[in-house]
Amino acid sequence: MDDEWTEVGEWSSVDEADEHALVALAMRTDCRVMPKDDAFTLEVAPERAEPVRGEIELYAGEQERRPVPEEIIRPAGWGLALSWALALGVVHVFRETHPEIVRRGANDAVKVWQDGEWWRAFTALFLHGDGGHLLGNLLIGGAFCVMVGTVLGAWRGWALILLSGFLGNLATGWLHLHFDGPFRSIGASTATFGALGLIVGAGLARAWRQRRYGALKPLAVPLAVGATLLGMFGAGGVETDVVGHLCGWMCGIFLGLGAALAGAGRGVVRQVTGPLAAPQ
Repeated sequence: MDDEWTEVGEWSSVDEADEHALVALAMRTDCRVMPKDDAFTLEVAPERAEPVRGEIELYAGEQERRPVPEEIIRPAGWGLALSWALALGVVHVFRETHPEIVRRGANDAVKVWQDGEWWRAFTALFLHGDGGHLLGNLLIGGAFCVMVGTVLGAWRGWALILLSGFLGNLATGWLHLHFDGPFRSIGASTATFGALGLIVGAGLARAWRQRRYGALKPLAVPLAVGATLLGMFGAGGVETDVVGHLCGWMCGIFLGLGAALAGAGRGVVRQVTGPLAAPQ
């Protein structure tokens, strides 16, 4: 009988009405969706109408506040990537004829932390031991850096890449000086793995935003992927600076996580309104 049902809401599509019917069903309330002119209504028993209306209003408010992941591909900054590659190439050619720049620009733990030559942690990123060393950073590092551009934006992403390399070199020098002794290093690999860390950090931020009632399992996925790639590309070779790779990666994670959570990664998550999913 029609008088046994009371309308509690009206929506323009049957999908929206069905979605809100889940609210009533979650309350253990029988309901039905009925067509009405060009819309669809949700109906329940009269004695359940007010509680269901109140729950639907709360559900609508929750959906308006919920951040929704949006797959936006930002410009990767190929121009900046090519400029970076060109800069590394030019410095390497110059190094062949002026080998003293390695002595003056290497990341030297003693000179950085005891003599205050902080700029070495940055200039070391542009110096490489040989062509193979340079090529490896251009190929592997270039892929990671372009990925960062698609997630955080070209200019912001490259600024964070260089910052993660700089901070990673500082941390590496400090650790070696206090636990191992004098240490010198060159190469862009600290920034390369900083870029990988930025991707992981942005992924962690995204997983955190998508959590529901403390379901934190998605956080393990980007972290595990990042750790795997670090092990594959950053922990081999006799002269490989594993500590530097790890420090760059960790700095990248914290910078990427902080940038995304602070709103810098707007290309990853944005606010929208409207019904999205059934309440848990």
